[in-house]
Amino acid sequence: MTRDPAFLAECRALVRELGTRPTLAALRSPPDGPALERRLGALLATIRRHVPAAAPAAPADGSRVRAVHWNIEHGNQYARVEEALRTDARLAGADIVTLCEVDLGMARAGNRDVAADLGAALGLHAVWAPLFLETTPGRHDDAASSGGRENQEALFGIAVLSRWPISDARIVELPSPTQYQFDVEGMYGRFIALAATIERPGAPFVAVAVHLEVHRTRRHRAAQVAALMEALRAGRHPVILGGDFNTHTFDRGRWLDPYRGALVFAAYPGPMLRRRLLWPERGGAREPLFDALGTAGFEWEQFNDRRPTLALRFTRVPEATGMLASPAARAFLRWPERRALLKLDWFAGRGWSAGRGETVTGLDGPGRASDHAPLIAEFW
Repeated sequence: MTRDPAFLAECRALVRELGTRPTLAALRSPPDGPALERRLGALLATIRRHVPAAAPAAPADGSRVRAVHWNIEHGNQYARVEEALRTDARLAGADIVTLCEVDLGMARAGNRDVAADLGAALGLHAVWAPLFLETTPGRHDDAASSGGRENQEALFGIAVLSRWPISDARIVELPSPTQYQFDVEGMYGRFIALAATIERPGAPFVAVAVHLEVHRTRRHRAAQVAALMEALRAGRHPVILGGDFNTHTFDRGRWLDPYRGALVFAAYPGPMLRRRLLWPERGGAREPLFDALGTAGFEWEQFNDRRPTLALRFTRVPEATGMLASPAARAFLRWPERRALLKLDWFAGRGWSAGRGETVTGLDGPGRASDHAPLIAEFW
């Protein structure tokens, strides 16, 4: 897809500037810190739109909306993601697709404009917005995926794809642990939701993609959802919300938290552990974000099954680094890791009379399309 040279140049200039600022405090320091943050804010306020070359076909069933949600792990395995969305009988032909972890100009995903390329391949309208400007190749095994290439725009975001035109799209900024993300992970930005008004003939609705944070507490995720619910409160259209809620049921950020988590995975009886991980809105370790959803009139039970959407790998948990240092510890952790099957991804809806949903198996895991499984749902 055609790229904007001026936008690319600004992204590269800002990455160079961030490379001279080791901490968020240094970035914000006078005299030029405020001006730099204004430039970064303008960049991250950008919503990119893509219109298909030809009008998409009418839906097979106009009485309902068929939706897909997927955290596509940046698009690192882009060809597999595109093939699944085009040809897998469970995913193909969706009216709406909400996507998390969607790169623009990151070497790990081939420096693609992933949202634009998927929109073109599927013949759908698309909107994309950035969460973070990256200063590194990424995390985990992203450096291996980058193949030694440098990032271009170096942006990481979320997207909504639609069979019908998108008349309006807006960014909802969510409270975020910005210092951790910059000082530790080398990303400048914040978590957001992307809300798009879908002009379905005679029955418009709002589709929302959201990615909640994973590094802090359940209460922090609840505050993010509360902010999103407030932003959607006055809307008059039905809403389809698809996202990676990161509902792992654990608090993070304190030195003792990873040990508590490992103990739960190792020692909980199997049925008790499954209930905690696959019904995270229930029990003593419940995720209070579901209270905010319910209070705002959103339903989720009928739009989801209770299959896991991520098999956790402890090598991807920074706090586990110390625990993985010795061969004995790694051997011990194999058992709890096999049990760490999480329900992180969800659909929720408001203003729909009925619906159903399920998790699509077989596309997630090492060497497959993404580390997350996609979801499908119908709203009518």
